[in-house]
Amino acid sequence: MRLSYVGRAAAAAAACLLALAVTPGAGHAAAGARGSTAPDAVMRLAPNYQVEVDNFSSQAFDEIAVAFTRHSTPVTQILHQYNVPASSVVNFDLGPCSDVKQYAVSGIVGGQRLFTTGDVEADPVGCDDVVTIRDRAAGVQAERALR
Repeated sequence: MRLSYVGRAAAAAAACLLALAVTPGAGHAAAGARGSTAPDAVMRLAPNYQVEVDNFSSQAFDEIAVAFTRHSTPVTQILHQYNVPASSVVNFDLGPCSDVKQYAVSGIVGGQRLFTTGDVEADPVGCDDVVTIRDRAAGVQAERALR
């Protein structure tokens, strides 16, 4: 009697599992065994570039925008956070740290830009920047600090 496709696949899977169960790690040291030539490998993901905007001013913003460029793509990308109240914090994830070239943060109210950081060169080592918005006698001021 011929086995159906499903039956053949099940038989093959069972044979493979049985072979794995009784065969010691071929070519690899068994888990926890001494004498392995391969170092313990831990996969680490590259960190993403984070820009935190701390609005410590009394001004609410209709929009906080971050424009940024990457080394891999010459096109400027823009991220937005709408309706940012006074005394609040917003975070922007710009993607892989090593790929971010530069960025600029702007605060917009009623279609008018109240502040901008101007172009900021990305720090490929730190990957975390903080832009702090404060009240000033002449309006709103933004300053950048590295973490």
